[in-house]
Amino acid sequence: MTFNPNVVKLEKRHDRDAFDCGKASLNNYLHRHARQDMKRRLAAVFVLQNKIESEVMAFYALSQMSVDAGDLTKLTAKGLPQLRPVPCTLLGQFAVDRKFKGQGIGGWMLSHVFHEVVSHAKNIASFALIVDAVEDDAVSYWRHCGFITMPNTPNKLFLSIKTIEKWISN
Repeated sequence: MTFNPNVVKLEKRHDRDAFDCGKASLNNYLHRHARQDMKRRLAAVFVLQNKIESEVMAFYALSQMSVDAGDLTKLTAKGLPQLRPVPCTLLGQFAVDRKFKGQGIGGWMLSHVFHEVVSHAKNIASFALIVDAVEDDAVSYWRHCGFITMPNTPNKLFLSIKTIEKWISN
């Protein structure tokens, strides 16, 4: 298959029900909750489509959140305000359909996430990208991608926007 990537916001025309990444919680989110989250402005959901524009190859969801500086590592929190929340971006959902696994799409999508987050952080303050990994294998995946575990919440990991900027500028 020729990979001709096109990432767009989730629309009604996308066949969400056909998507299957092998994880029930992620499938359920895309099938039942993603469009409602977009309507209520709780998340921006992006899909990767290829030649068949209704087919969802992969997707991710972004939203704003904040954390206390004390939730980050001591080194990372150094110099951050201790009395007010630190603005961050949440990568709340991230999945690739099983049909397309092993083709480098996950890495390509993560690169797309990084570019989107850095672009938006120039206009809306965001100190870090946060992921909330619900399973141990997801924690391992995000660590492999360079994310750092939050000391008080082992299933939450982060990567500073400054680090992401350095990575994508090289």
